[in-house]
Amino acid sequence: MSYLQEQWTAVSRQSNPRRRYASQREFEADWISGLRRRFSLSQETLASLACVSVTTVQNWENPASNKNIAGHNQDRLRDIERSLWIQSHVTLVEPCPPFIRALHDLLVANKDGSAQALADYVLGSMSETDPERPRLLHWASLTHSIAEPASCKARDYQAAALATVGQGNTTLSAAIENEILGSQFEDLIREADSAERRMQAEQILAACERLYTRDRQPAYLWNALEVACRTGLATEIRYRLLSHLTEALGAGPVKRRVMNDDAYEQVRDAYNVPASVN
Repeated sequence: MSYLQEQWTAVSRQSNPRRRYASQREFEADWISGLRRRFSLSQETLASLACVSVTTVQNWENPASNKNIAGHNQDRLRDIERSLWIQSHVTLVEPCPPFIRALHDLLVANKDGSAQALADYVLGSMSETDPERPRLLHWASLTHSIAEPASCKARDYQAAALATVGQGNTTLSAAIENEILGSQFEDLIREADSAERRMQAEQILAACERLYTRDRQPAYLWNALEVACRTGLATEIRYRLLSHLTEALGAGPVKRRVMNDDAYEQVRDAYNVPASVN
């Protein structure tokens, strides 16, 4: 069974899916659009990666198209998604221990089981106080979540990594914490709205704000604003973050990004209110 056929079968069997599709073709079109949104790809870039024409990508994204995506193209899209996922979730900060590089190579080679076994083995033989333990716990979580985003074991490793990294101010600790928060957010936006989901969103948002307070990097505020916008947090939270970004970067740059990035659509009204007349 081809990759998207497997994905469609899994979705169609869910009793309460996040979205209901009328057909496999509609699912495929939404999957392609979602892939481009997640990794900020243009149609031209995806066409180049998949070795097809831009017209073909446009047809893939058209739910009215009568032709399903060919099996060999689905396999290519699977490999593209995996490669992009790895690039967006891991940072090979130097100096990089050999076991971390080995885990990276195994993931790239689609050998998830071997990567999981290696991570478990090294963790079992590593001292609890080893400075590389937070990074290894993070990578151990990745070996499980790449194959199963909602993996309980992946989340356990994530929690352990966050607890172990503590309040370190090193480049490595910041990279680990930021990557884990990104993974948690990706899991969160796949879930249906609930009180628990909103609570988790607030926790991720608070962590992003804490990182901004520590490092003064506006990227953390942008991350917090995206969490607030895409998980339906309170309006006052979204506009408070927008105000902080405006103070840090200026009104012009913030407005341009908000108006051009769909992730921040929920706060565009801030720029659509007509000026009052005195």
